[in-house]
Order: sequence, then C-alpha cells, then structure tokens
Amino acid sequence: MIRAALLILACIVAAPAPALAEEPSKEDRAEIDACLALAAEKAKKAPPPKDELEEAPGAEGRLAAAAEKAGHDRSSCVGALAKTCIQKEGNTSNAVLNECYAREAAVWDLRLNSAYRAALAKMDKEASDNLRKTERTWIAWRDAACRQPEVTFKGTMAGPMQEWCVMDLTARQALWMAGWAE
Repeated sequence: MIRAALLILACIVAAPAPALAEEPSKEDRAEIDACLALAAEKAKKAPPPKDELEEAPGAEGRLAAAAEKAGHDRSSCVGALAKTCIQKEGNTSNAVLNECYAREAAVWDLRLNSAYRAALAKMDKEASDNLRKTERTWIAWRDAACRQPEVTFKGTMAGPMQEWCVMDLTARQALWMAGWAE
C-alpha cells in the first residue's frame, strides 16, 4: 500500500508541467503578428502620448487618454486571434472558447519565451538573475491566479474563464518582456 502510494507520488512529481498548448500554427502566429504590426504602424502616426502633467485630471481624463491610446497600443491585440477563431466557429460553446483561447495563449507563450531569451542575452548577470527570478515568480502567480475560477465555481463555466486568464496574462507578460528585449 505504501509502495503504491510512493509510486503514484513519484509519477506525479516526475510528470512534466502542463504546456499551454501545442505549437501554434503559422496562421495563428501570423494573426497576432499582423495585429502587432498594425498597432506599431498606427503608433508611428499617433500624436505623442500625454504624460501625467498633460493628461486631463480625474477619471474622465484617464479614460479619454486610454481610449486615445487603444488604437495603437500593442495590448489591444490581446484576444485578436481568439475572437477571430470564435467568430469562425460561429458559437460560444465552452469547447470552442477553450480551444480558441488556448490557441492564442500558445502564440503568446511562444512570443514570451522568445522575448525572454532575447532579454536575457542582453543583460548582465545581476539583471538576468533578477529577470529569471521575476519570470519564475510570475509563472507561479499566473498559474495560481488562473486557477481561481476552477476553485470558485467548480463547474464547466470555469474552463473558459481559466483559459482566457492564461491567454490574457501570458499575452501581457509577453508584451512586457518584449520591452526588455528591445
């Protein structure tokens, strides 16, 4: 009995961490690349962003500045592939949502890993050590944060919420990491 329990525990510990999804297709990568390229193109034509002293004060001022920036902000591309995928499928079943969010998460995960390697290559030892620590901590936080729907709702609706969370947080981390790689 104890031997069996130890064998099961050994298998669990030795099992690889779950991947976000299979390798993203060329078409899926192109969808995100096109959105990011369009955002960059629009950013070149946009007026310079207002800083804290130029932006109108209060909630209205903040929302107006955010709306002005949204048309050329790279973070506006989060969800672009998933939305196209969902619309192509023509329904919002949990299975479709899960698949579409996971497909986009895989693209962002690929971009994140690429940007992470590029950032590490540019940094000195202290900075790269801190970036590794930051990324490990972020992964643990993302995984715990995205598990919240599952432990809160315990039903089928948790799946799409969890997949969206992984996609969204991975995309934002990829964009943040790209800033360090540039």
